[in-house]
Amino acid sequence: MTTERVGVGVAGVGLMGRRHAENAAWHIPGARLVAVFDADRTVASRVGQELGAPACASLDELLENDGVRVVVVASPSRFHADQAVAALTRGKDVLLEKPMAHSLADCDRVIHAAERGSARLQIGFMRRYDAAYAEAKRLIVSGALGEPLFFRATHRDREATHLPAARGVVDMMFESAIHDFDLSRFFLADEIATVATSAAVLGHTPDAHERAPNAALNAVRFVRGALADIETYWGALYGYDVRSEIVCATGTAMVGQQQGTRLEVYTPGGAIHDLFPGFLERFGDAYREELADFVGGTLERRPPPVTGLDGRAAVAAALAGIASYASGRAEGVAR
Repeated sequence: MTTERVGVGVAGVGLMGRRHAENAAWHIPGARLVAVFDADRTVASRVGQELGAPACASLDELLENDGVRVVVVASPSRFHADQAVAALTRGKDVLLEKPMAHSLADCDRVIHAAERGSARLQIGFMRRYDAAYAEAKRLIVSGALGEPLFFRATHRDREATHLPAARGVVDMMFESAIHDFDLSRFFLADEIATVATSAAVLGHTPDAHERAPNAALNAVRFVRGALADIETYWGALYGYDVRSEIVCATGTAMVGQQQGTRLEVYTPGGAIHDLFPGFLERFGDAYREELADFVGGTLERRPPPVTGLDGRAAVAAALAGIASYASGRAEGVAR
C-alpha cells in the first residue's frame, strides 16, 4: 500500500524558501517537491537542479501545474498578498510566510480569497511548532501554571543591518517583532489592544543619524489587561538569541537559551558552550514540523492551526508599532 505524497511548489527560493523546498524534497515523507519559482531565474534554476525539481519561468507556470497541491509563498514580503491570492484562487493550499502582507486591506484580500474557495491558508509562524514553545503552550492550557498574565520576549539577530533612516522601524516590526506579537497572542489567548514602541540606533558610529534604528522596545497591552514586553535587536554579534517567558499566576514557563550542541567545556576561567548562528539552525526542526503538518492537513482537509486571522492580528500589531514610533505615544491596534 502506497502512501499518497502531496505535491509542493515553492514561490521564492532564497534563504527561507530554499529551506522549505529542501524539506519538501528530502525530509517530509508525505511530500514531494514538484516545482520552484523565483524572480531571479538563476537562483530558481540552481535550486531546482540541486533538488530535482523543474524551475518555472513564472508564478503562473507553477500554479498551472496540476501536480502542485500546496504552494509555499516565501518571496519577499511585498509580494506575499498578490502571490497568495493567485494561488488560493486556483484552489491551491497556501503556507504563507510572515508577514502575510503590509496592510490590513491586503490581509483581508488573502483571507477572502481563501474563504471563497476550498483552499487552506496557514501563516508561517513556525515558532509555534518548536518543541519547547509547544510544550509551554500545553502546560499553560492545562492550567498547571495558573492564568497567564505577562509575556516577555527577546529577539536578537546576529547580523546588523544598515538600512536607510527612511525605512524606520518598518522592517524590524514586519520581519522580527511580528513573531513575538504572534506568540504573545498565542500564549495569553487574548487580543492586543495597544502597542507603544521606542527605537534607537545602537552603536554610535559616524553614520548613525543616517541609519534606521536597529533596536526597539515594544510595550504591549491586551484587551483583558495582560501585558507583554518585546525587545527586538539587530546586531547581536555573539549569536542568534531568541527567548520567551510566560509569567502565570502560579508559575512561569521560560523558553530559550538553547545551545547549538550539547557540548559544554568547563575550565578554571569558566564554562563555555556554543550558540546558534541563525534562525535556520535554531528553528530547523520547527520548519520541518510546520510543513509536515500543513501537508498532512492537505490530505485530511483539517483546519490549519495558524489562521489568516492570526496573521492579520500580527500585522495589525506591527502597524501599531510603526505608528507608535512615529507619534511617540501608544497606538491602538485596528480590529
